[in-house]
Amino acid sequence: MSVCTGADVLAHYGLLDGLTANTHHLFAADMQKQYPAVHFVSGTRFVDHGKIATAGGLTSGIDLALHVVARYYGPDVAQVTANTLEYHGELWKNPQFGDVKPVAAAK
Repeated sequence: MSVCTGADVLAHYGLLDGLTANTHHLFAADMQKQYPAVHFVSGTRFVDHGKIATAGGLTSGIDLALHVVARYYGPDVAQVTANTLEYHGELWKNPQFGDVKPVAAAK
């Protein structure tokens, strides 16, 4: 699991090759250029491939963390966790909130 520019580490070691991934929007175009085997996307909070998951910026990382808690411990435990954190976002329940678009590589 990576959050923000942590996707750079996963991509560097080839763990994202052939997969879609998310990173912070300010770095996505540069990463797309640096790692052409990865399909960076925008328009979603996070991308989950089971063993590998990537999130955009800080709050989308919270969404991904809650999503992972829900996967392993169920949605009720994830909701209790969100409540304990006083986190009121709901996007961890459904990460796609817009049109998922490929990121164009920086020139």
